[in-house]
Amino acid sequence: MHGLMHFHRIAALLTAAAALAFFAGSVQAANSRPAGMTKAEYRAQMLRGEALNVRYGLGGAQMLRGEALNVRYGLGGAHLVASKLPAVTVAENGFVWGDFAIGAAAMLGVILLAGGLAVAIRRRVSDKTSVPSTI
Repeated sequence: MHGLMHFHRIAALLTAAAALAFFAGSVQAANSRPAGMTKAEYRAQMLRGEALNVRYGLGGAQMLRGEALNVRYGLGGAHLVASKLPAVTVAENGFVWGDFAIGAAAMLGVILLAGGLAVAIRRRVSDKTSVPSTI
């Protein structure tokens, strides 16, 4: 009976640790401002990004799409005419390392959870099969 309680404690601890790791990642992803950056630094970074988008004509596709949807569905009060912006191609290497890191962390969590459960089950089985020595 004691082995079963021990097993449940380990399972609860591992489940709590996995949930904590999952929710900590979710909270960090939801917070758009990087850790260690002040509000003023973040605002300056965003303004710089917007200025670069204007300078190089980036972000125009989203604006054109939004304007076209407004015209199609009669939103925005007036019919807008989309202006032509220069086409921009972005070279991408095709591999997103951020997604890889998230997947690797999730896999590590699954491995640790499976390992903890295997150890707990093995100890539980060995406790039942052990024979007390009579010396």
